Amino acid sequence: MRKIDIMVIFILLVFFATSWAQEYPGFRVIGRHLYDKCGEKVILRGVNKMIIWTDKDGIPSYMEIAKTGANVVRIVWLTTGTASELDIAISNCIDNYMIPMIECHDATGEWDNLDMIVDYWSRPDIVSVIENHEEYLLLNIANECGDAQVPIDTFKTGYKDAILKMREAGIHVPLIIDGTDWGKDINVLQSQGPSLIDDDPDHNLIFSVHMWWPVMWGYSASTVIDEIAQSVNMELPLIVGEFGALWDTTAQGAIPYLTILEQCHLNEIGWIAWSWGPGNNPQTFLDMTEDGTFQTLHDWGLEVTTTNSFSIANTAVRPYSIVNGECSGTAVKSNRDLVNRTGFKLEQNFPNPFNLSTKIVYEVFIPADITLEIYNIEGQKVRTLVNEWKAAGSYNVYWNGLSDSGINVSSGIYFYQIIVRRDSDIFKKVNKLILLR
Repeated sequence: MRKIDIMVIFILLVFFATSWAQEYPGFRVIGRHLYDKCGEKVILRGVNKMIIWTDKDGIPSYMEIAKTGANVVRIVWLTTGTASELDIAISNCIDNYMIPMIECHDATGEWDNLDMIVDYWSRPDIVSVIENHEEYLLLNIANECGDAQVPIDTFKTGYKDAILKMREAGIHVPLIIDGTDWGKDINVLQSQGPSLIDDDPDHNLIFSVHMWWPVMWGYSASTVIDEIAQSVNMELPLIVGEFGALWDTTAQGAIPYLTILEQCHLNEIGWIAWSWGPGNNPQTFLDMTEDGTFQTLHDWGLEVTTTNSFSIANTAVRPYSIVNGECSGTAVKSNRDLVNRTGFKLEQNFPNPFNLSTKIVYEVFIPADITLEIYNIEGQKVRTLVNEWKAAGSYNVYWNGLSDSGINVSSGIYFYQIIVRRDSDIFKKVNKLILLR
């Protein structure tokens, strides 16, 4: 390549970066991906929280959710929420280094309520709050608006009008649109999404499918794989805005949630699990926690947030801009680097896979009681490597593939978990390792 060509490309890149910062104060959808104000790609990983019905200011829920490393909270809201309450709920989410995605729940299954919700978002006092937070805010217009009977042309016309009204009101953050049939219909998003993007003066839309897709209704892991592949192939900006492990407690109520995690990770698609809890009464199996704390994460909630290879803890990346309040070239902060929130850092073991021995490095930034244990793929504890109070510092620990009883364990996938106890706080982090004999 000639020197003059390199210079032209450099000038264009500088111009693009400068123009981006000037034109878009917040998040921007390009192609099928979301980018922050600095041009950093952001893949959403987080949870839904019924803020409007619980701790309306988000305290202490946000602090507990932040311990997972989540980069987004989908905030359940209602039109009864005041501008002041909305401002506080959004501000506290940002203060915990997570992206607020505010959604309005008044139209769940009720298409006729869409206009009411758009009127709410377009109110001058609400617009003022949105503009105040437009640097980091995402706006999910209406949760699961409409049942399975909404005609496609009605969906298209209704959301085109909603988009135009909200843009005219001065709202320029990314707008998220749920599918009909209580959010489950991905086909309407695939068929109407591209034309709605064209209708949007800002071309700044995301489409959200709620994968309440149990076996009883004919869904399967293959459905998830095929529909995500189709959306990727058509460059649709798609996220999975809600999903759980079960629709009900029968075998036929099972949802292929592990496939959702895997396919979203492989295809760089955001997802937000339903829901942190508590409050899913009587369907308590939808609660990821028992009392809203990180410590009481259990069952599928623990998998989705922490232990699964594609969990929040293992895949979420928080934008550098929301953590540091500024852009920083190519620098990216992952949840593993956000030690200011937890006081420790756990590195990936090396070598991995390993045969004879592998080294695990962890750092403690604040003195704490440390437990480091090895678990097999069935969740059974194999070996305790550390169980003592540690002063601040960096530590190396080695595992030679022996169990606590001194027996060589078999080849396979294992997990090493660090538990940090400090006063009344408990933090956990899990990484995967592979033993090959």
